[in-house]
Amino acid sequence: MDKRFCTMMVLTLVAALLFGCQPAAPAPTATPQHTQSAPTQPPVSEALKPYMEAKVDWRQFAGQEITVGVVGFGDTDVLKDMVPLFEELTGIKVDYQVYPEAEWHQKSLVDLSSTAGAFDVVLTDFMFLPQYAQAGFVEKLDPYLNDPTLTDPAWYNLDDIFPALRDASQVNGEYWGIPISMESTLLYYRKDLFEKAGLKPPQTLDELMAAAQALNKPGEISGIALRGLRGQGLNIYVWTGFFRAFGADFFKDFPKDMTPTVNSAQGIAATEFYAKILQEYGPPGAANWDWAEVLAAQQQGKVAMAIDASDFGFQIDDPVKSQTAGNWGYALVPEGPGGRHPSVFSFLFTINADSDAKKASWLFCQWASSRPHVRERALKTGTSIRLSVWNSAELAESLAYVGGGEWMEMLAKSLSIAKADYRPRFPHWREMGDRLGIAVQAVIAGEKDAATAMNEAQRDIESLLKGAGYIK
Repeated sequence: MDKRFCTMMVLTLVAALLFGCQPAAPAPTATPQHTQSAPTQPPVSEALKPYMEAKVDWRQFAGQEITVGVVGFGDTDVLKDMVPLFEELTGIKVDYQVYPEAEWHQKSLVDLSSTAGAFDVVLTDFMFLPQYAQAGFVEKLDPYLNDPTLTDPAWYNLDDIFPALRDASQVNGEYWGIPISMESTLLYYRKDLFEKAGLKPPQTLDELMAAAQALNKPGEISGIALRGLRGQGLNIYVWTGFFRAFGADFFKDFPKDMTPTVNSAQGIAATEFYAKILQEYGPPGAANWDWAEVLAAQQQGKVAMAIDASDFGFQIDDPVKSQTAGNWGYALVPEGPGGRHPSVFSFLFTINADSDAKKASWLFCQWASSRPHVRERALKTGTSIRLSVWNSAELAESLAYVGGGEWMEMLAKSLSIAKADYRPRFPHWREMGDRLGIAVQAVIAGEKDAATAMNEAQRDIESLLKGAGYIK
């Protein structure tokens, strides 16, 4: 049987079973005051001028058609409205299709693995990039980046993209995707409650536990909210920061020695800590909370602290959406014996290896991640993959309502220390991460102690990795 067909069948089955492994919360659309601060869209002729500065023939593929498939969230919603500009610039017709996240993960995987090539440009969770690259589903982008007929390196300025996001777009030092979104994890804390209690923002895990205890008032407000619901992109997305802060690691020497080490003493201690802080000072039913419950509790004033996706800043400091707007402080995630470990997350644009319009697709990816495009999009979404846009006065002014600039400062610092392999990126991460999610949720729910749950997860992960040929 054809190897690629076998791979397709296995991966399709995996996708159908793993809809719980969602990535971190997608970036919301801009708040009303945020949108109002954006400049009026100039005439198309003026809008084209920044792109015409590139030493690239944008119209060399005029008349071609490409299909772009995405998950619907803030950045892709704004990008959709800007597609006519790309069509005007290039003469390339774009069929831009938007899907719910779970549906898109399955649909895109089926298309990539079947050689159908229905989608030319595919929005991809960066954690799945090694899997797609190894299977030959997506194009390596270095040849496009290095082709002077397709890319003006001085104008495009790849180095202007946040380093953590560039790393997230590579596999073994080669580009297989281009980032579209930015995200890390932050500590959110209620400034008013901290001031009243005489507390400072926690810098260590011990201080985090103490603050959660001091601010916890059962029936009124919980000391802290964290994700409990199982999934490599749900509880494991936040739990990993605690796991690494305790000095634990997923493997003996990733990626050289893939012997799993999730049940180390540090790994068990981290899981005990994560469960304890939620059991004693978290909201009722925390074992079943995902990012949506955490966000809602912050907006409704039901929690004093949370650690979650950086995109929450828009939502909790928006007076239209949040009862607690103006009361939030922002800080780096606390450190432990193993240091401080914020996350990184990004959606990437990848090019289908079976596309019939690969070069035209690259022009779209280049345009969508270029500085002029990112600037216009950032003024509407408040997120930027580019340092120059992030550090601009106009973006800072438009985002002043989110913590008075503190949110921007902390997010930039967080991304500066975040590692692309915060969660280890390899083709079988989804299965491994979801198995860990089951273990962590069971401990939070009180169904198992941390040692039992992590030892069981270790055995299952060893079996998975042996079957996949990573270890003997």
